[in-house]
Formats: sequence, structure tokens, C-alpha cells
Amino acid sequence: MVNRPVTSLINALQGTVPGMAIKSTPGDVGADLGSINVRGRGNLGASEPLYVVDGVIVPSGDFARINSNDVENISVLKDASSSSIYGSRAAYGVILVTTKKGSGAAKVTYNAYYGNQTALYLPDFVGAYDYAVLRNEAATNAGKSVVYSATALDIIKNQSDPDKYPDNDWFALTLKKNAPMMEHQLNISGGDKTRYYLSGAYFTQNSLIPGKDLKRYSLRANMENQVSEKFKISTNLSFVRDGFDNEKGAINFTTLSRETPLLVAKQTNGQWGSVNGGIIDATLARDNTLRKLEEGGRNSYNTNRFIGNLNGTYTPVKGLEIGGLFSYNFYNTLNSAFINTMNPINNFFTGLPIASTAVTTNQLTESWENTGRMLAQATANYEKTVGKHYFKALVGASYENYNNRTISTIRKNFVNNDLNAINGGSQLPENTTASGGIQQRAFASVFGRLNYSFNDTYLLEASLRNDASSQFASGNRSGLYPSFSAAWRISKESFMQDVRAVNELKLRLSYGKLGNINNVGNYDFYDGLNTGTVVILDETKQDGVYPGKIFNNLLSWEKVDMYNAGLDATLFKSFNLQVDVFNRLTKDILLSNPNIPAEAGLASGEAPSINLGQVRNRGFELSLSYNGKVNDFTYSIGGNVSKIWNKVVDLGGTNETAPSGYYINRVGQAIGSFYMYQSDGLFSSNAEVASHAFQSTATKAGDIKYVDQNGDKKIDGDDRVITGNDVPYFIYGINFTANYKNFDFSVLGQGVNDVKVYLESEASQAFFNSAGAKSYVLERWTAANPNPNAVYPRVLISADNSQNLVQSDFWLFNADYFRVKTIALGYSLPKKVLDKLKIGGLRVYASSNNPFTIRGDKRLKDFDPETPSARASYPTLKTYSFGINLTL
Repeated sequence: MVNRPVTSLINALQGTVPGMAIKSTPGDVGADLGSINVRGRGNLGASEPLYVVDGVIVPSGDFARINSNDVENISVLKDASSSSIYGSRAAYGVILVTTKKGSGAAKVTYNAYYGNQTALYLPDFVGAYDYAVLRNEAATNAGKSVVYSATALDIIKNQSDPDKYPDNDWFALTLKKNAPMMEHQLNISGGDKTRYYLSGAYFTQNSLIPGKDLKRYSLRANMENQVSEKFKISTNLSFVRDGFDNEKGAINFTTLSRETPLLVAKQTNGQWGSVNGGIIDATLARDNTLRKLEEGGRNSYNTNRFIGNLNGTYTPVKGLEIGGLFSYNFYNTLNSAFINTMNPINNFFTGLPIASTAVTTNQLTESWENTGRMLAQATANYEKTVGKHYFKALVGASYENYNNRTISTIRKNFVNNDLNAINGGSQLPENTTASGGIQQRAFASVFGRLNYSFNDTYLLEASLRNDASSQFASGNRSGLYPSFSAAWRISKESFMQDVRAVNELKLRLSYGKLGNINNVGNYDFYDGLNTGTVVILDETKQDGVYPGKIFNNLLSWEKVDMYNAGLDATLFKSFNLQVDVFNRLTKDILLSNPNIPAEAGLASGEAPSINLGQVRNRGFELSLSYNGKVNDFTYSIGGNVSKIWNKVVDLGGTNETAPSGYYINRVGQAIGSFYMYQSDGLFSSNAEVASHAFQSTATKAGDIKYVDQNGDKKIDGDDRVITGNDVPYFIYGINFTANYKNFDFSVLGQGVNDVKVYLESEASQAFFNSAGAKSYVLERWTAANPNPNAVYPRVLISADNSQNLVQSDFWLFNADYFRVKTIALGYSLPKKVLDKLKIGGLRVYASSNNPFTIRGDKRLKDFDPETPSARASYPTLKTYSFGINLTL
């Protein structure tokens, strides 16, 4: 996990744990932290695991930013028995992190690496000549005149007039080819009665977008003091600050994907380009990404994260420990974005300004957020051994308080583009917009756990937790969560003592009930009111109060029942196996009340939430590893695989919810199901169009053929079906490590199967809203090559192509992949050299992240399989780095 050039602790875990799906969704600096899902999606909203660091619950953003060099160990709790002690928020797994504490003689360690990032995939758009040929073909297919004459095509091919017909690769023009990243981390540790670990780290990551560089500063101080024989106290403090200050304007990748190769970036006279394919194009000229970077404005983002906890343990008698914990988690962020005024671009042919390309009003947007989380906890723990019997009991209580405040302000019409204060803008009311909010909630919990084992062979555990939340009305605030587990260490039995091949064999069974509150608003049981403009009188807006979300005072917890069976084995002292099967049913999932008719006139989000839905996940997990040694060569090879069967069981008596975007939730089907027309290749002739079910009057040979599911001879909404899923329910990983004398080598791979991604508009469809065309379009259907299985239908611009642009599985692409996540090769100086240098250790290494990918899709070859369903996104990166680990 350490010594990898990754941007977050979440990404460092990808492929290492069976049943834990980590999606490293592409994102720009600061937005590339990844997300975790344990044992499948359990509900129709957020089903994120609970993160616990040094006994304190933290949000995913804090967890992701932990420096991996500070981590002592990580545990993933997946079954209900092990998670239940954490109660209401542990329904979808718990990830425990223990950070380092020093011991022994003082030790100074320095870890550093420098890496270079490049895009793994960039959109592969055709060049200017192919663009012009395809654009002419699109016009011809629509019965229109060609756009580019033979003379123009010759100029484009020869590139003899770049002021009218350039050949631009806008991704190459706009983005940097390489973006460096580096990290320096220094820690000091040691101690006896007082153990300490102090660390500081500096991480910087450049974006592929010019001017945008993330900087992250991390500090950690862990101390533990054995005050007396009976009293121990410890503190854990961490602070992380990260953000960027970008003096260039903001751009987005949808705009970048729309810029065509025939759009001039800059004319030869030094002015911004106004010509696209020989004619003035004000729309694309205005969106010129180079101009936006240079003149568009500036933006910044900065966050501060502090976590501090104080622990005390008192042991009045042998076996009894009384503990107390107090922690405070603080987070604040400030985002600022200034949009400059920009002069209009001049018409290259007339020299006159094009008014629509100007930005006439500047504005500053600033948003601030402040969050505080307080936790107080008391526990008593007693353990006792009587002969072969071992007992351990835990009881405790905790209280948590959460406060959040947000403010956002927009002000327009600044005197110039150089002012950075809100009060520098116009004071007129119409030039100022402000919003904000306050959110509060609290938890009170009591919990207990009992462990028993006989002869270290038969193990039993039972736990019970009661959580009460302010997010529910009085009478429904409490949730009771019991769990039970049993284990049999078969290898400890007398009849196994002569079976030398089996070193460890353990059978596990567990059941538990858990809760989830992440999808509940803080005030959903109140009859909410909104404020704002309610009427216009005498041509003047009048403020007022009006109903918001309708309350539900019977609202309660989502509840999860989970059964788990597992087997752990170690064979021949070298082969390790772990198998788990599980069944998880989530009940009382929050849905909008389906019994409220549309005639009620409620806007989106105003209908009351109600506990109605059910989702089931069944699955298995397998983990294998083997350790071997041949003389000086030691090695370990391992792998893990998990398969999950996800199904919506109940939607409150209805069979399905209304389709939303690409998706639908339907009883009997998996969450994340795509719902659209099913394609059946392309029409090879107009005669085939005539004999097929009616699609549209525009449909002709070369267009997509849709399946008439109900046989009524027409294609309409009733022919939509479920066509796939975007959730990785089958995941696997492999790892290999080897050491030979002073050399070490490691490789980690990870993959998913049976996943699809929907790519539409600029991502896959030629000439969408005047954009370009991807290279795969060159293998399109044509009259000369009427291949019904061509990768692309007859080419048309979007205005003439409505029959092919409806949502269908033709635009679903295979997102299966296997990726080598990391390869590392290191060398450690031998001890005799270290002794001469009087240092504790020195290792140098080279590593790479995402160096190699095998993709399932063979049709569209320019997208990363971890890309979300979207028109465009920041690219996934691969990194090559060199580093050093020095111990003094």
C-alpha cells in the first residue's frame, strides 16, 4: 500500500480485499479520491461503509486523505456480527484504521517519491480531412448539399490555409502532456513508557489542465503515556490542508470535446480564432478553451481538516479496563471563482467585433462551509480466564453531535477583473445572490458485547446496540441492533493433531441486524417550510413562506439483516484460504410515497419519504495466497474474487419506479439497471426498414434497428427493456511479491466483469451539436458497405439523427477490464553498507500506477472502463515514479 504514487488511501486499497469494490472514477486534482462499496449496493441511495480511524468515526474525505505511511494496519469488517458494535451506520461495512505509535529507540524515517502522470486514454477524434469528408457524407445522407467543396477538401488535406482550414487537436492544444506529482514525508517515532509518533508530509499533484496544481500538507502527532501501573492516556492529532490556487480560467471537458479540428485556435494575425471550416462560428469561437484559460478568470479551493482525540484507560483490578474517549473533528472549506469580462473576438474576415463572443459581466462566487463533529464515549471492559474458559464483556455509551453551516455569495459587476473581495462588486440588489443553511443532528448510543471461548476451540460472541437519532420523531428515534456469531477451530480438535497438512481450519457462522441513516434528512419528520419569491405584485417580486417537503413523523431506520458463513484454512504452513458466503436483506428503504398522485402537484423532493423498499444481496468471496521460498528467493502469490447477486425485492407494492435518466429500479432486477431500447444491429436496406416494426419517418437503411419487444409492429416506450448494469457485481484481484537478496518486486492487478457504461453525445455520437467525430466512426455503415454489424450507423449530424440518438443499448459499451494497478521494483542497501554509513535502512524503488489495461470493449477504444456514464470527463492517469525510503 505504501510507496505507491496514488492520490488517496482509498485508491491504494483497490484490488486488495474480496467483496470491496473501489471505483477510481477519473477526476481532476482533488476530485480523484475514489469511492468504496462493500458487498454490493444495499439500497437505492448512498450505501457507503463506515470509516473509523483510531476509534473515531470520520467522513470519507478525511479517510481518503490519510497518508499511507502513517497507517499501522487496516481492517475491513463486512459481516453483521463484527460490524454491529458500530450500530446504525455500519450496515454497509466498516473500515478500521489504526495509525502508527512508536516504540523503542528514537527513529527518523524519510519517505519520498517523484512521479510523472500522463493520460491513460484521451478522446480520439478524427483529423480535419476525415472530419470534412464525414461531414459531407452526413449532409449527403440527409439529402442536403455537401458542406466542403472539392477545392476546400484539397486545402484541408494540404493544410495550405490554416486561417480558414486548420487541423487542430484540441486536447493536445489545451492539456499538458505530462503532469508531475511528488510527496515528501518525515516521521519520528520511539518511546517506552511514553510512546510517540510524529509525522509531516507534503504532497503536490499537477493537473493536466494548465495552472491547476494541488498542494496537500499533513501533520500527525500520536502519543501514549503509561502514567502509572493502572492509568494510561493517549492522544491522536491530525491536520490536513489541501487545495489549489488557479490563476487561469475554468474549462470543462464537454466544451473541449465539442471543439472541431477545423476551428481556428488563433489566427495568424495573433487574434483569437473566429473561423471554423472556412466560415465564422461565434458559438465555438466563444468557447475556445485556450481563450478561457488565458482570459476567463481564476478559481481556488482550500480545505482544512482537523481530528483530535483524547483516550484514557484505567485498570483498577486485573482484567477490568475503564476507558474514556473524547474527540472533535473540524472541517472547513472556502471555494472562490472569478469570471472575467472578456472583449469580443474580431471577425477575421471583416475585422469587426462579434458581440456574442464577449463576456460583458464579471462575477465572483464564494462559498464557505464549516462542519464540527464531537464524540464522547465511555466503556468498561472485563476479561477473565477460568481453566479452559475465557470470558470477555464490554459495555459502553456514546454521544455524538454534528453541526454544519454553509454560506454562498455571488456578486456581479466589479470595477475590474483584479478585485478579490465580494464588496468590490456592484451594491445593487439584482447583482447579489446569497444562500446558506444550517444542519444539526445528534446520536446517543448504548452498547454491549460478550465473548466466550472454550479451550480456544469453540468461540461465541453476542452484541447488542441501541442507537437514538435526532433525525427521527420522538417515539421512532431508537433502533435496536443485535448480532451473534460462532466459530469452531476444527484444527484444535484432538482428531486433527496428526493431520500435519492442516495448520489452521476454522468454521464461522454469524447473524446480525444493522441500521442505516445516511439517506435520511436531518429534518424529514418536520413539516418543512421554504422562503422565497411567492408572487409578483405591481411588477415587483414579493417574498413569502410556502410549504416545503411534507413531513412523515413515522419515519424510521433502514434495517439490514445479514447472514454469513465462512471458512479459514492454512495448509502446509504456506497456503491460506478464506471463503465467505453471505445473504444481506435491506428493509424499510426510503422511497417517495408512491400513493401520492401526480395531481397533488408536488414538486421534486416535496413528497414525504416513507420506509417501503427492500433490496437483497447474496454473494460469495474467495481469497487465496501461497508463500514460498527457494534458497534466497522468497515469494508470495495471492488472489481474491467476489460475486454478488443484487436484486430489488420490494418497492412499496409497485413493480418499478419511474425511469430516471438511463436507469430504472424494478422488482426482481439489480440496482443500476439500464432501461432503454434493445438494438439488433443496423438496417441493411430500405426494404428491411419497411418490413420492420415502425420506428420513425426518418429511419432509413444504415440506421439502428430496435427490437419490437411486444410485437405490436411499432417501436415506442413499451419496448424498453433492461439492457445491462453499471455496478461491478463481479470483482477480482491478484498480487505477487518476491524478494531476492536485497531486491524486492511486487505487482497488483484488479478487474471487474459484466459491467457496462453509457456513452452518448460527444463521447460517442458524431457531430453532436456541431462537435467532431471519433475515429471509430470511420468504420461506419455506408451504402457501399451495408454491414448490419458495423460499429457505427450511417453518419448524420444530430439535428438529422433523432432516430439514432434515442436511448438504446447501441450506445452501451463494455466496461469490463483487467488492470495492472501497480508494479514496483526496489533495492535495499545491505546491512554492512548501512553499518558503514551509520543509517538504519535505505531503499530506492521505481513504481508505476495503471501501466497496463486489458479492456473488454473492442468497438470504442478511447475511453477508460472506469469512466462514468457521461458526455465527457477528466482522463484516468497512469504514473511512473521513483522513490526513496530512508531510516536513520
